[in-house]
Amino acid sequence: MQNQGHAERTDFIDTARVYLRAGKGGDGCASFRREKFVPYGGPNGGNGGKGGDIWFEASSNITTLHEIANHPHIRAEQGGPGASKHMSGLKGADILVYVPCGTIVKADGRVTADLKRHGDRFLAARGGRGGRGNTSFKTKFNTAPKISENGEPGQEFTADLELSVLADVGFVGFPNAGKSTLLSAISAARPKIAAYPFTTLSPHLGIVSHKGKSFAAADIPGLIEGAHEGKGLGDLFLKHVLRTKMLVHLVDPAGFGKFKPVESVGIIARELKTYHPELARKQRIIVVSKADLPEAKKVHAALVGKHKKHPVFLISAATGFGVRGLLDYIISLLPKIKEPEIYKPELDEDVSALYKPVKAGFRISAGEDGLMEANSEALSTIIAMTNFNQPDSINRLRRIFKLIGLDKALKKAGVLPGDQIRIAGKNFEWSEHQITPPHKRSKFAYKYQTKTG
Repeated sequence: MQNQGHAERTDFIDTARVYLRAGKGGDGCASFRREKFVPYGGPNGGNGGKGGDIWFEASSNITTLHEIANHPHIRAEQGGPGASKHMSGLKGADILVYVPCGTIVKADGRVTADLKRHGDRFLAARGGRGGRGNTSFKTKFNTAPKISENGEPGQEFTADLELSVLADVGFVGFPNAGKSTLLSAISAARPKIAAYPFTTLSPHLGIVSHKGKSFAAADIPGLIEGAHEGKGLGDLFLKHVLRTKMLVHLVDPAGFGKFKPVESVGIIARELKTYHPELARKQRIIVVSKADLPEAKKVHAALVGKHKKHPVFLISAATGFGVRGLLDYIISLLPKIKEPEIYKPELDEDVSALYKPVKAGFRISAGEDGLMEANSEALSTIIAMTNFNQPDSINRLRRIFKLIGLDKALKKAGVLPGDQIRIAGKNFEWSEHQITPPHKRSKFAYKYQTKTG
């Protein structure tokens, strides 16, 4: 039996909160071609570059979230500004963050990605698009536009990463049941082994090779009654058995504390079921360890008589008694069990705005300071990308407000000329006056001036 596995990890961290900020898009350029003896040069401002994205990628070379937890602030590069002569800005560099296989990405408490296999990638935060230069606004009605856009802000949010160890078989049971001893006997993993409870403080993974077949086995720190409520090591590590195909429940024939060996099986089974219903549906093998103890055979016989639906083995990891038969049974059963699908990404409309397209429309309400407010994702983007230093850009913003029906909605809500309003966090003053867009005459429009002071 060939052994291989992972060395003991003293810095095992399986959760991390990270703060992501994708790169802002570069600003567009407003410029005109000026050459001697060349009339009608026209606009030649280039577009800004796209902001950098932030990606997560699963890697089998990493086994913990330790590095990410110590450096939680992740920012991508901004896009470069556009320039004259139709030159576009440089794209901001993307950030690639490596995470262990089995990492779950959550936004607003809901799963958005499950990176199970080596090379799996997930776009966590998208960089903003570059602002358009004035060349993009040239039309036959307006051949010399003095309009350019600011770059779109990159997506910014907080994500929670959770590592769920990828293993085929999970060893569970009360403390000192012999889980670490068995793992060290059948693989090259070397978890700490001692004659006191809670010796194992983090999951250990070992690769077991037996008769030409291999599987991954995980030693889960000892459970006690009330583990699903956080008692002992509690639910800190129960999540690491969710992905397993099979559970091997080790039983100490000497019992644990006030619990007798036979009743301990039911206690652990209830803790697993209470934590997650999926654990109750998994294939379970009961293993009485420490066969060299005098009471081991008696406990084994009692469990065989009580648990007809589950196979019961008697082994001694220290001497090797019964271990080969246990491994024979495991490798014969594993190919028949489908890999469980526990974490399914929930990318519906209720998840963070980061993962859905910007929708049209807006919400109008009264703010705490009495100002009428209009808010939406689309409005936030429009305001952020408007260059308020350009009168033509402000005129364009007015036309956009009229086109999307914001002016009518505000008037219906009771806004009067001279009132202060807040649109996507920016204050404006409402007034009516006649304007003449370059390509169309309109009878009335509503003027939005940036509030000064």
